[in-house]
Parts: sequence; structure tokens; C-alpha cells
Amino acid sequence: MKIPIVCGKCLAENGKPSDALALIEFRDDGRYEFTCDNGHRTTTILQQQKFEILFDVGAHAILDGYYREAVSSFTSSLELFYVFFVRVVLLNKGTDLPSLETAWKHISRQSERQLGAFVITYLSEFGRSPSVLNNDKVRFRNDVIHRGKIPSRQQAMEYGQAVLDVMRPQLIQLRDKCPEGVKEATFHHLRSCRTEEDQSRQLSTLNISTIPGWSIGEGHDDPSLEKALSALKNWKRLSV
Repeated sequence: MKIPIVCGKCLAENGKPSDALALIEFRDDGRYEFTCDNGHRTTTILQQQKFEILFDVGAHAILDGYYREAVSSFTSSLELFYVFFVRVVLLNKGTDLPSLETAWKHISRQSERQLGAFVITYLSEFGRSPSVLNNDKVRFRNDVIHRGKIPSRQQAMEYGQAVLDVMRPQLIQLRDKCPEGVKEATFHHLRSCRTEEDQSRQLSTLNISTIPGWSIGEGHDDPSLEKALSALKNWKRLSV
């Protein structure tokens, strides 16, 4: 799974990006460093939240035939989405970031407590219980993650679609009701990816489309996972 990066210095000097693209593997830290054909060493920070990237990792795993790994990635994506949701809502209410991070440490390694925090936060903000995975999908996830079940492609697809159906409507709600929290969470993510060495480097940010569609503007058609995989398959052919 690779991301196309263009040289920011070439763009600044010539008013347009160079013809050459660097295809770089996705990284955990969100930082992408490369040297272009003109010798410019640049650093690009990906704006997308980690839950978005993990969902796309799961989609790539399906295309490559690794269905168990796809379920694992979709699961991690959903868990990090819950964390992101709580963070955005609390930041939107004016909670300062240091206090939020200190409080979160008490549940940062306990996924069930994080789910509970998400449910209560959603109830407080929207006045009703949120949509979550149904019991059948939870049992399926546990069988795969904890009991060694090897899922079929259809099962991985159905699970990924269920995760997508949970995340997308609630992402739209965050956009509409918590814009300042979204902005602050995005800025924090970008700041957390920076290092002291960035003071002497050309630094740029990159915003890409992902299947969950967090960064896509309103009005996109919210394709199903199956349709998204078809588009992704075409992109993989072009990027080889």
C-alpha cells in the first residue's frame, strides 16, 4: 500500500509539481520523507487520521487476499474512530488538550472502556444511543481476532461494510455539529507529526481521499466497500 508524493520545493520553485511521483509505503508516524530527481529533500505530513489509513489498509488486504488481516485492520480502524470521536466532541466543548490526554490514559489500553466512553459521549452530544456493531459482527470479530478463525472474502467484506456503516454517518455528524473540535483535532495531529529537524526542511501537508471519506467534501456519493475496492484496484494497477 503506497501513497503518491510530489516534491514541495519543485512546486514552490516552478509553480507546478514535477512530473515524477514518489510512491512511498504508508507509515505509522504519518511522515513521508524523500529526495526528488532534482535533489530536493522534503518531508510531507499526511493529514488523514489513523483510523482512515487503517481502514484503507484493510481494503488493500482484501485485494491481496489476506482476509484475516483485513478484519484486524477494520477492527483497529473502528476502535481508533471511537477515540477520535470522543476527542473531537470534547475539544469542541472547550476541553483543553492536556487535560483530555491525561484523562484518556486511564482507558487508553482498554478497548471496552473506550467503547463505553464513545457511547456516553455520543448520548450526551446527540441525545440518543449511537449505532455500533451488532452482536453477530462482534462475535465474528472476536472469533477472528482471538480464536484464530480464517474468514472468507465475503465475510471480510461484510464486516468491513458494517464498520463503514457505523463510521460514516457519525463522521458527518461531527462535521456538522463539532467543526471547531474537528479543526483542533486535525491541527493537533499535524503538530504531533512534526520534529525539531523540520525547522530546516521543506515541510508540506497532504490531504488524500480515503474510503471512510473523512476528508472528502460533502456531497460525495459514499460508495459501498465493493465499489471502493474496484476503484482501488484500478489505482493499484496504475501505481505498479
